Amino acid sequence: MRPRSLACLVVALCGACSAWAAVPAPTLPALAADIEPQSLAGALSAFAAATGFNVPWPPEADALHSPGALAGSPPASALRQLLHCTGLRFEFLNARTVSIRPASTPDPACREDPGQALPLAEVTVTTTRWEQRVMEAPLDKVEWDAARAEASGVKGIADIAALNPGVSFDFFSSVGSGIFTDLVIRGVSDRHGSATGIYFDDIPLPAARSNTFGRALPPFFDMSKFEILRGPQGTLLGGNTQGGAVRFTPNEPSLAAFSGVARAEWAVSELGKPSYEVGAAAGGPLVPAVLGFRISAWQRSDGGYVNRVDALPDFTAPYPVVEANSNRTTTQSVRVALTWAPLSTLQLTPSFSYVSSHAPDSPAFFTYISNPGAGELNNGSLIAQPFDDTYYIGSLRLIADLGAEQLDSRTSYYHRTGDLTVDDTESAKWGGWGNPLGDAFPTEPGNVVATTTALRQSVFSQEIRVSSPEDGSATTWTAGLSYYRTEDLEAYRVTAAAIRIPLAPGIEYAGPLDAANSTPMLQTQLGLFARASHWLSQHFKLDGGLRLEREDYEAYQTEPVAFVTVPAPPTRYHPASGRNTVAAPRLSLVYASDRDHQYYVLAARGYSPAGVDAALPTCFENLAAYPTDTVWSYALGADLAFPAQHLALTATVFDANWNNGPALATNCLVTHIPGSAVSRGFELEGRGTVGGVLGRLEVSYVDAHYTQTSYQDGRVIVNEGDALGTPPLVASPWNVLASLEDTLALSGGASLTLRAEDAFHSRNPGPFYTQIPQPDGAPQDLYAPGLDSNPSVNLLNLRVTLDLRGPSPVPQLCHCSADATQGLALSLFLNNALDSQPTLLKRNKGADNVSNLFYATTFRPRTVGLAGTWRF
Repeated sequence: MRPRSLACLVVALCGACSAWAAVPAPTLPALAADIEPQSLAGALSAFAAATGFNVPWPPEADALHSPGALAGSPPASALRQLLHCTGLRFEFLNARTVSIRPASTPDPACREDPGQALPLAEVTVTTTRWEQRVMEAPLDKVEWDAARAEASGVKGIADIAALNPGVSFDFFSSVGSGIFTDLVIRGVSDRHGSATGIYFDDIPLPAARSNTFGRALPPFFDMSKFEILRGPQGTLLGGNTQGGAVRFTPNEPSLAAFSGVARAEWAVSELGKPSYEVGAAAGGPLVPAVLGFRISAWQRSDGGYVNRVDALPDFTAPYPVVEANSNRTTTQSVRVALTWAPLSTLQLTPSFSYVSSHAPDSPAFFTYISNPGAGELNNGSLIAQPFDDTYYIGSLRLIADLGAEQLDSRTSYYHRTGDLTVDDTESAKWGGWGNPLGDAFPTEPGNVVATTTALRQSVFSQEIRVSSPEDGSATTWTAGLSYYRTEDLEAYRVTAAAIRIPLAPGIEYAGPLDAANSTPMLQTQLGLFARASHWLSQHFKLDGGLRLEREDYEAYQTEPVAFVTVPAPPTRYHPASGRNTVAAPRLSLVYASDRDHQYYVLAARGYSPAGVDAALPTCFENLAAYPTDTVWSYALGADLAFPAQHLALTATVFDANWNNGPALATNCLVTHIPGSAVSRGFELEGRGTVGGVLGRLEVSYVDAHYTQTSYQDGRVIVNEGDALGTPPLVASPWNVLASLEDTLALSGGASLTLRAEDAFHSRNPGPFYTQIPQPDGAPQDLYAPGLDSNPSVNLLNLRVTLDLRGPSPVPQLCHCSADATQGLALSLFLNNALDSQPTLLKRNKGADNVSNLFYATTFRPRTVGLAGTWRF
């Protein structure tokens, strides 16, 4: 979709809002008895029991005080009473769903009330039992609602990682436009498959490659929330979640109320081009209580700040600029959803999402010709390295009340197309270009070696879940069936006018290079899963679950490895297949001394399915099969709330163990070290208020390392205690996030919010397997003393938001809730306020561990911007 077309669609969305009229709140029975003053979590639980709603609540709800509600109050009035002076408001979305959201402005009469001390993320009170069962299980969860994400300036997965201690998001700076990404939680990295799952609207977005690299990412607009689930999630979410998962939940259609949002942003960095964002979303009932819709359109462009320059022939200044600020990116998305409730017990929601992104060049710079501290970021690649990525998702969700039980079914189809160009010239394996600086440094444009990559992926998925009734019984359960069918094609072609490659002592290949290969793979996964919880007594709850999954795959490569591909009849080379059954159990015990203090112990197993590493003609390597990987994780945690002290604490200690198999696996992109490994650490979060200022402090510590010394062909390749991973892609041990926020009430219902947020990530001191000298005569492919972990970094963001909120000036547009308002929020922000420019992700081409040509990235330079959001 062209940017201009999308901008027109956004404008059309904003103009279409006036077509819908007021919709009254649903009629529900009044409270039969008083709800006593207590914690908000307890009050919402009592409200749910009295009205028939299910009420999932985040940990922060335990830290808020509710004054209660009187018998005889209709639900709308009861909710107003329960939420009085908590900083929250409510909205009826349909006859079975209530959304509780942060109030845009504090009530001045409640400014000093303890209940308003800790504003909550959005809470959805709903009868979708599957969502509640996933969230009520003891786990380490960090939830970000749309307001918190906007206040922190979250624009992508890199921001999520930077602002969530224990989460890291990196990419190969030496390969193309940053497409080969790596998302890790708690330091758990898999040998081959992705160890962190990504879900958009409960639909998995799998990695495009057979390892963690090449991941499609969801848009960051019109989201209800996103969640970081830490620790294995295999029991309910399936494979590739050994370290955890990230769940993105978009806003859904409403059958009872109209709402919308329009957003625009403009930002300028100290280096490079401006960035901008524009988006609009709207939804509401077409037929009240029967048919509703939600539609959104969004576009974001991040200005570049790295120049592609001509450094030939000797890489000495000055460097003529070939393309200034070439690392810009543009992302667009459109989503349409419709909810139809032909019966009061049945809802059908079809939806369609389209996401497209374009990056014209790499975000990495050559360290040899750059000086980040002086604002000189230069990329000396001989050609541009564009990446175009597009995917769409079609899904149909069915929710039906089957008497006591509830059925939740989702059918989806995901299709992705990605095309990438990589400049592979700067690699010593081509025999050198005669440059005295080193074999990886070219001397003329004719030295270029280009690799094109095509990623094609299609996934059909079906999940059916049945949940027990919420009738106050001591036992609840959920059971289901899942089926995934994935077709994956990775095709590569590498070309060069002339290369020299040593084949053996005294023997080399000299001539042109034109090698192509593709690896199709078909994978099916059929799983059965169940989870049940039972209150053993008033204070103890036992929770257990199990997933059994049958995995099958078939793969082959279309051409043998050769320097020049010769056209030939279609042939399947190196066919590989596998079949396996995996079990993913989970068991936990919860002790709740009261509603404000809970403790738990948890054991869970995660896994990733078997498969193949694709054939890589750039490396002259055939496909390679790998087995299923598993990890066991153990956690001890506590969720504590102290409403009177305006304080809430969560703490977890974890220990994850896994084995990377007996054999070394390496190619020109990645190195997988064999042997056992462990990741141990803790996470601590505190939230509270002092003098009306909301503070949050999150601290995590991760120690991920190999636990045995491994040998290959008589040489040591890793020592016990070496840090897990290949630097710079290693876990940061200490991670701290601190934020302060103060909201000042102004006249006319307006408010001013001041916010400061600081994220710190420490350097991993090693030691690393790349520092082990190899004996004379042995391969030197693992010895890379020039590789190191990222330095310690600190990122400070500042934001001031003026919120203008009041009764809607155009009441004919909507009736959003019993206390309907509209408002405009204007934000002035300063990101990377200290203009930190560390050298990050410094590495060379994967097969050239002795090369002295390094690539690296850094933070976006200090950026100042203005954002406006209109909610109605």
